[in-house]
Amino acid sequence: MNIKLLNFTLSAILLTLILLLLYFGSSLLIPFFVGVVIWYLIISFVEAIKTIPYIGKIIPRFVAYLLAIVVAFAVIWVIFTVVSNNITQLINVAPNYQARMVELKDQLFDLFRIENPPSLDQAFEKFNVMSLLSSAAGIMADFGRNVFIILIYVLFMLLEHHSFDQKLAYLIRDQGKLDSARKMVAKITVQIRSYLKIKTFMGLMTSVSSYIILLIVGVDFADFWALIIFFFNFIPNIGSIIATILPCLLSLVQFDSFVPFIIVAISLTAVQFTIGNILEPRLMGKSFNLSPLAIIITLAVWGYLWGIVGMLLCVPIIVIISIIFANFPGTRPLAILLSETGEIDFKPGQ
Repeated sequence: MNIKLLNFTLSAILLTLILLLLYFGSSLLIPFFVGVVIWYLIISFVEAIKTIPYIGKIIPRFVAYLLAIVVAFAVIWVIFTVVSNNITQLINVAPNYQARMVELKDQLFDLFRIENPPSLDQAFEKFNVMSLLSSAAGIMADFGRNVFIILIYVLFMLLEHHSFDQKLAYLIRDQGKLDSARKMVAKITVQIRSYLKIKTFMGLMTSVSSYIILLIVGVDFADFWALIIFFFNFIPNIGSIIATILPCLLSLVQFDSFVPFIIVAISLTAVQFTIGNILEPRLMGKSFNLSPLAIIITLAVWGYLWGIVGMLLCVPIIVIISIIFANFPGTRPLAILLSETGEIDFKPGQ
């Protein structure tokens, strides 16, 4: 009993230290983890190129890597350019939106015939569009400063990619344990790659459909909102809600009529519901076997620790943790708690 209590205490202390390290070391760790994601996407892109019928076999691997790196950083540059340019334009028109919000407040009070409306001036002063956009611009500036560091991480990880299996073999001398570790790494790779493929495809469908809707209605900065919708759909549960609310709010303050707002709200909600609740579950099925409660808790924890980046990474992180936990008897009960059905994949006797 004392040994169990000691183990529990040591585990709690270790977990606390890890959380403190993640929180206070976020400025160092976030660029590294972003680099890991980019490295993984590049590796996946190279494997996809090599599997192209006829062409993939004749393309040298170094050419595939070079093409993947160019594509990856071209996409990052396009995203950074679109976001930075749109934030600059949003800052320029923000005073107009702020004034429109005050008008909407007065219209709502008149609509509901509130004779002595409460003073909301202080609340509207706190909810300042300019301050929100300035914060967003600061985030983009921080990302721009970290791009070089992220690039260095990606290049060194690409250089050491092929030696990973050899290092694993030197670390684990027992052949049985080595095979088990290799299967665990392979399973993590398959699940993360499957998750990224499905979410990327679904995100593109959602963002392109939303972009067309916003363009037809005439909502400002349609490309910016489409980009936000794409990335926020990687945040489980609440991401699609936030991605829908933001352009709806802009349409509310942009137009003098409520009709565009109603059209945008209904259309974007229909797109999110159709893709997120009908198509995506059919593609994903039960392959990840993750508890919705565990996802919500993980989302809250990583959102608190690392903000938006943590929310984007929370599902891949919980997938990796659950697979690792399932492979060790001491942590297997935690893997069962993280699963949706309680069934986990492991060899009896492990």
